[in-house]
Amino acid sequence: MKSNFSEQKGGIVYPPEAIPLATAAIWAQNWRDRKVMQDVNGYLIPMGDITEAMLEAGITNMRGYLGIDGEGENHLLIVAVDASGNDMIDEANGQFVYDHTLPCPQQCGKANVLNGGV
Repeated sequence: MKSNFSEQKGGIVYPPEAIPLATAAIWAQNWRDRKVMQDVNGYLIPMGDITEAMLEAGITNMRGYLGIDGEGENHLLIVAVDASGNDMIDEANGQFVYDHTLPCPQQCGKANVLNGGV
C-alpha cells in the first residue's frame, strides 16, 4: 500500500484520515482540562485511520490519545510509534495524527457487554 501523503509548494497535504498536529494538541489538552468525566465506553475506529498510520516508515506500534474538540465531541487520536516508543508526529516528514473516530455512545453498534448495552 502507498500512503496518500504528499507535499505541495509551501504546504502539507494531509491524508484523508489525518488532522493537523496543532488541532490534535488542542483536543488532547481539552481532554486533560475537562471539568466533567466524559461518558465514553469505546470508539469506532475507521480502517483508514489504521491503514494510513501503518504506512508510515518506521512504525512498530500505535498509540491512542483522548481528545475533545471545540464542540465537546470526544475523539481517539491515533499516532504511529517508532521502535524507541516515541510518537511519530512530524508532519513535514509525513507523520500525522489520525482521527475520524466516533465515540460510543453514539456509534456503539448492537448492544453488548462491552458497550454497556447489556
